Order: sequence, then structure tokens, then C-alpha cells
Amino acid sequence: DADADELSSDIGFEVVSSLSRGATPENFDAWVWTIARRRWAKFAAKKYYKVPEQLDIFEQEDKLVSDDDVERDVILSEDLDLLRRELAFVRGDYRKILVAHYVDEMSVSAIAEKLNIPVGTVKTRLQNSRKILKEGMNMARTFGVRSYNPEDISFGSSGFFNSFSPWSAVQRKIPKNILLEASNNPSTIEELAMELGIAVPYMEEEVKILEDGELLKKVEGDKYITNFFIMPRECQEEIDELCYTYSERNYKTLWQLAGKATQKAKEVGATNGTLPDEDVQMYFVGDVGFRIYLSPFKPHVLVGHFHRKDGGTWGFMGLEKGAKLHPKVDFSRPLDRVGDVRLGIFCVRGEGFDYSAYNFTTDPHIKQMLKTLVDTNGDISGFSENDKCTVNDIIERGFAEKCDDGRILLRIIIIGDKISEIMQPVWADSENTRLKDEMRELVKKANEIIARYCTDHLKDDFEFYVALSTRMLEHCVRLMKDNGLYGGHMSDFVALMY
Repeated sequence: DADADELSSDIGFEVVSSLSRGATPENFDAWVWTIARRRWAKFAAKKYYKVPEQLDIFEQEDKLVSDDDVERDVILSEDLDLLRRELAFVRGDYRKILVAHYVDEMSVSAIAEKLNIPVGTVKTRLQNSRKILKEGMNMARTFGVRSYNPEDISFGSSGFFNSFSPWSAVQRKIPKNILLEASNNPSTIEELAMELGIAVPYMEEEVKILEDGELLKKVEGDKYITNFFIMPRECQEEIDELCYTYSERNYKTLWQLAGKATQKAKEVGATNGTLPDEDVQMYFVGDVGFRIYLSPFKPHVLVGHFHRKDGGTWGFMGLEKGAKLHPKVDFSRPLDRVGDVRLGIFCVRGEGFDYSAYNFTTDPHIKQMLKTLVDTNGDISGFSENDKCTVNDIIERGFAEKCDDGRILLRIIIIGDKISEIMQPVWADSENTRLKDEMRELVKKANEIIARYCTDHLKDDFEFYVALSTRMLEHCVRLMKDNGLYGGHMSDFVALMY
């Protein structure tokens, strides 16, 4: 009859359509019968139970013919795309049961056995998940701005990195924007998924990686919050202006104090007569500046403040890009030990700076060779051919020169164990005390600024974020150059201590 013709046509159409969309059933007969049962259920619901076209699959489930294998409320959905959308935003424990029951057509008892949970728990979660699906399907969901306009962010860190490095977890846009969204804003996985336009199964994995790396922290209500401070642009600009003001007031004093250290270094023979006085003085700007800069902080605030699950002691901070800051010169002053050798490097990263040269001086073999050249007073006659090649590399990098008599003269500061003697005139100067007072005041004000932009859950770490962000010395170096105090090449300045 007409009904049979209509039903068979619907079944045939569904079979052909599925195959054209790429369906590849393993058991063709069973697959066709599944489609036939579904089309029959829909046909019966419309013909015998007067179900309207826009069927509420959850309200009609009690009217449908019972089937142990297939739940009719999902089969009768007129909008499978909408249903699939909602499945993408259901949390994991519910989603597994929904997919198993409605997609894989597993019975309640089979699901309970597979997941090793009670049958009653499966039934309860099915009931709750149906409500979640129904509510979601009635919602006009909208992805967040980050789904189409992701932000970028830079990071800073300090400390000791062990088996897990936070840097490996934040190299892509997805984790960066998860951390930005959850910064000072506790969010569920579902909320993060909607904001970034990513299905929950994938978001769960991303969140787990960040949580395992201690970059995200789980809080009440199954929400996650970024476990470090991401400094907004406005906060960066406030702290930058604060540091610039203090630098402008004090850079000449810092230059004068560094001059006293330079004069003492020349008296004790640390400069070896190979470096221009200005370059030596700029090295001590870094040395004196760092000591003054760190004076207000507790010991080990930059190294050792944190204790990580993997044994590391690193701290981390994010910086929103786009802040309008004063021009600065980047700098660093690592102090590395190789055996009984310490190599202090004050590196001004500005015009003429060569990163490869900087990396060269931090190589352990190069450090030891520099100390060996000091011990032999530059005599390399007993060196092996390999060691002589290393010496040539040192000369080519500009850290040594060859004299007419064949000796090697180092173009670095050779402090040895005389650092206390060299610095004594600086520490005895009343201006040193005044600068330390200035730094304490600056740190206090920077802490107040950060407190306005960061929630209390990170308040115990405020000192670390202040130490990582209030680098007044960057402005001091720029002001010294711009105002004619330093006219050098602004590159690497190395001191050997042992």
C-alpha cells in the first residue's frame, strides 16, 4: 500500500544518502536493519501517536515502542546536527554514557559493565544528561571572541626547571588563550570550550596538560583558574611608568657608583688594561644595579620561591602583548659556576648585540678555557691543537687578543676573589643606601599596582611578580646612553671569578 511504499522509499533514501556521505558499514545487513528500525519508529510515531514535526524527543519517550537496544527519544530527533553540537559540549563522564547508549546502541547493563559502574549510576547519568542535552538544544549558543580572534601573550620565568618545562606547554594559541580566559576568571571546561569554540573532548585534554604542568589550578565548582599572574597591558604600562620615573631620578647616581667600582677594579688589576673604562663601568652598572635591585626582596625570591611537583623551583608570569612602554634596553646578568669557576656576564642587549656571542660565553668548555688562560698568563705553548682552536674562537669573538710575543691577552674583567674588595667603596657610599631606599619604595608601589590587577589567590606570590617586572635597570641603561654618559657598543661584558 501507500504507507509501505512511502516507508520503503524513506529507508532506501536513507541508505543511499548515508553511503554517499561516506558510510562504510562492517555488517551491511545489520546496518540496513538499524536504519529500517529507525525509519519505522519515526514513521510510527508520526502516524499512530500524532507526534508533530518539531518533536520533543524527551517528552515523547514514554509513548514510543520499547526497545532494549535503542532509545527512541534520540532516534526521533529532527535535528541531529543540534544534538551532535550538544554532545560536543557535555562533560566527559556524561558524554561517554550518551555516546555508548545512543550512538553505539549499548544497553544500560552493557555500559555499566564496560565502565565498571553500577547500573543505577548509568541510569541516573542518562536521565541527567538527557536534561542537559534538552536544555542545551533549546539554547542559542554563541562561541566567544577567542574562537575567531585569539590573543597572543609573552611569558617570563625564573628558577630551576626539571622534567616538566612550562615553556613546552605554552607554544600554541590554544593553551595561551585558555590561560588568558581563565586568568582571574574561574571557568569550567564547558565555558572554556564555548569561549574558544573547541569541543569538550579536546578541551579536556588541553586543560589536563596545563593542570599537570601547574599552569592551571582547579577550584570549587569544577572550575579552573590560571595559576600565575598574566599582567594586563594597563598594569604593564603603570609599572613601566613607575620604573622610568625612578630611573630618571637615579641613573646618574648609579653611573657614579659603578665608576667607583671601576676605579677600584683598575687598582687591583681586574681590568687587565684591555677594556675601555666606559665598558668596565657599564659592567659594574649591571653588577651594582642588580645588587641594589634585589635588596628589597626576600632571599631566593627569583630562584627557589616555588616548589614544583617534579622537583623544579620555577616561577612563571604572562604579559599581554600590545602595551605602550618607554624604550628600553634589555639586559641580563647570569652567574654560572663550572667547577671552581664563576663567569659573571652583564649583557646589554641593544645595538650591536650578538646572541650567538652571548651563548658562546656561557658554554662550560669556554668558561674553563678562560680560567686556564688566566692560570697560564696567556701562554698557550703547551696547549693541544683542539685547545688552540678554542682559543682562536675566543679571539674571533672579541674576548681576547694575541700579543706580539704569542701570549693571549683576555679582553674580559678578571676579578678572581677580589669582588668584596672592589665593591667596598660602593657599599660604603651613602648614595648606595639612598638607592636601596628608593628601590624599597618602588617595590612597595609596584606591589600595590599588581594587587589591583590580580586576585587574592596569587597574593603569596606578589613579590615574585614584582621582582620579575620592576626592572628599573633597563631604563637606567637607556637613559645613560641617551644622555651621553655611555657611548660604547652595548654588547657583552664578562667577568671571571674564582
